[in-house]
Amino acid sequence: MTKGRPVSPEARQLRNTGILFGLISAATFGTSGTFAKSLLHQGWSPAAIVTLRITGAALILAIPALYAIRGRWHLLRRNLPHAAAYGIVAVAGCQLAYFYAVQRLSVGVALMLEYLGIVFVVAWNWAMHGRKPNWLIAAGMGLSILGLALVLDVFGGVKLDLLGVVFGLLAAVGLAVYFVTAGSSHEDALPGITLAGVGLGLGALTLWVAMAVGLVPW
Repeated sequence: MTKGRPVSPEARQLRNTGILFGLISAATFGTSGTFAKSLLHQGWSPAAIVTLRITGAALILAIPALYAIRGRWHLLRRNLPHAAAYGIVAVAGCQLAYFYAVQRLSVGVALMLEYLGIVFVVAWNWAMHGRKPNWLIAAGMGLSILGLALVLDVFGGVKLDLLGVVFGLLAAVGLAVYFVTAGSSHEDALPGITLAGVGLGLGALTLWVAMAVGLVPW
C-alpha cells in the first residue's frame, strides 16, 4: 500500500477477513495443547496425537485440494518439494515437537516457546534478505522475548525441564518454516488449499511410516 493512498473497500474487507481468520486460527491452535495434555495423561504418545490429527485434516481437505488444482498436475510436480517441506517439517515436525514439549511443560510455556517462531522469521528475513524490521516490529519482538523470560521465570531460579524447552524451540523452528513456506508466492505456486491438503497428506504419511518402522512410538 502506498503511503497516503486511500484503501479501497475491497482491500479493507480482505484485510479484515484475514485478521479474523488469523484470530480464529490462533484460538483453535491454542486449544490443541489443552486437548493434547488430557490425551497424554490417558497414555497417548505425542506421535499418535499428531498422526491422527493431521491424517484427519488431510482426509477432510482431500476433495477441496483436488478441486482447487483442477487437473493442473504440473503445478503439483513443480511444487512437490515445497509441499513436502511444508507438510513434513512445518506441520508434522512442528506439531510433534510441540506435543513433546507439552508432555514436559505447561501448555502456556510450550506455546510461548513455539511462538518464538515469529521472531525467528523476522530475524531470518533481516539476516538473509536485509529486511530490517521497523520500530513497531522490533518492539513486538522485544516484548515477546521479555514475556517469554517472565513466563519461564528465568530470573527466579525455577528449574525447567531442559528437554521440554528444546522441544519447544524445535517447534518454534517448525513454525518459522510454516510461515516461510505458506507465505511464499510465485506464478506457478499451488493454491493455498492444495498446498495445505498435499502437505498434510505427506506429513501424515511420513509419520505413519516412522511409526511402522519404530522411529517414533505409537
